[in-house]
Amino acid sequence: MDPFSITVGALGITDFALSSIDQLRKTISGLTEAQDVVQDINSSLEAIQRPLTALQEFKFPDGPSCTAAKEDLEKTGVAEALNKCGQACADFNEKLNKWTKHSINTKLSLRDRLSVGVWNKEKIGTFRTRVQTCQSIVQLSVESTLLLVQLHAASASDAHREELNKRLQALESGVQQHVNLTKTLRDEAQKRKEQLGKEPEEEEDDDGAQRNLAMQEVEEQSRLLEADESFANTVSSRLCAKLSGQESGNTYSGTISGTNYKGMQLVNNTGTFNWTPT
Repeated sequence: MDPFSITVGALGITDFALSSIDQLRKTISGLTEAQDVVQDINSSLEAIQRPLTALQEFKFPDGPSCTAAKEDLEKTGVAEALNKCGQACADFNEKLNKWTKHSINTKLSLRDRLSVGVWNKEKIGTFRTRVQTCQSIVQLSVESTLLLVQLHAASASDAHREELNKRLQALESGVQQHVNLTKTLRDEAQKRKEQLGKEPEEEEDDDGAQRNLAMQEVEEQSRLLEADESFANTVSSRLCAKLSGQESGNTYSGTISGTNYKGMQLVNNTGTFNWTPT
């Protein structure tokens, strides 16, 4: 019997979303200006694509295992997150193309357009946060599923159990770093919101409008960061429940082919799990 696999299309992830993410990544890679402003966005876009490649390279030995994993991934909302991210990428790519097309005839360079003005800065910040949140959801959803497969496949072997314990120890510090970083970013967003809320003694009407719009962007960033942390904690708790045998959910077995699988991070209220496959 040929091994079973899961395609991203089967999860409800659209071709438009995937092509939009890929196209924006290519656009940013080709920019000669503003690399310092948007390069981290490109890194997140690449990090979104890697788990999807790993998922499609994962080979299940039978239909039930494949179906069980697919159902779990559907519950995580990974398709919704990716499709929304794809639309945001398409919109941002359109802005970049528009700005670069007319840059010769304007006084502002592309870097200026991305970084000048409090509203523009926070709009870029919101887009960056949305991409990074999507990255977290995709990695946690896909890689936790693949981790469960490896855990169940390795459970009968003492050697694998020993290796698993080492992986779990390594995972702890990484997830805690993720949790701490998310909390730090939320604190920083709150401070920026408070600063924006302080009306200067002398301010033009346009400046006040820009400041209010910037505050809305910061609020959206905080919401995305909160959702990121909450989702990560949920996935991690569910994984821990399965590991301890407290949840009678799906079990998996399978093998990974290919070289694109880099490992994972899971966020948990009690710590961090970093896992790198052998």
